[in-house]
Amino acid sequence: MCEMENKELKSEETNISESPPATEEAVEKEVSQEQDVEPQSENNQTENVQQDTQSQEQEDPIEVLKKQLEEKEKEVEEYKSLCQRIAADFDNYKKRIAKDKENMYYEVVADVVGKLLPIVDNFERAISSAKESENTNEEFLRGLEMIKKQIDDIFSKLGVEPIEALNKEFDPYLHNAIMHVVDERYGKNIVIEEFQKGYKIKDRVIRYSLVKVANAN
Repeated sequence: MCEMENKELKSEETNISESPPATEEAVEKEVSQEQDVEPQSENNQTENVQQDTQSQEQEDPIEVLKKQLEEKEKEVEEYKSLCQRIAADFDNYKKRIAKDKENMYYEVVADVVGKLLPIVDNFERAISSAKESENTNEEFLRGLEMIKKQIDDIFSKLGVEPIEALNKEFDPYLHNAIMHVVDERYGKNIVIEEFQKGYKIKDRVIRYSLVKVANAN
């Protein structure tokens, strides 16, 4: 009996000793498998959260449309404001160009008319002399007056007009006083004689009137 028991114990010890021990590679493999399981579970949780978020967004399309509409309305207002500023700038540009052209026109006309005024003065002197002379031919006088009228018509079409001076109050912006007299028959700073007619175009003086001014004591 004792011999049989000893044999069985020896066989068991032999079996245990023959079973190979667990290697390090096997242990590391088991640990890596356990670690792989954990990230997969975390990824699954993240995917679930994303799916929940997407489902929530899909559940409320009206809010999304409202936000898009607000953004588009804001863009429209910005473009509208930009167009209004551009239109205002362009309108100011047109007004400025028109004003510059008008000023240039008046400058050119004033320059040309200023050079013609001595000829006009000679026509007026010739007409005055013809009227005072007893031997003046009526047809000749009538011809001079017709030419003078044509000149006046041209000046009027160009916007040129004579400056009123006689019996008017002296205006230093229109008149040039070359004589002063004291006369009780007139008021203060009254033009009583015009030596040379002045002309202007709009508010621009082409030539000042040469006048005599009377003052009362």
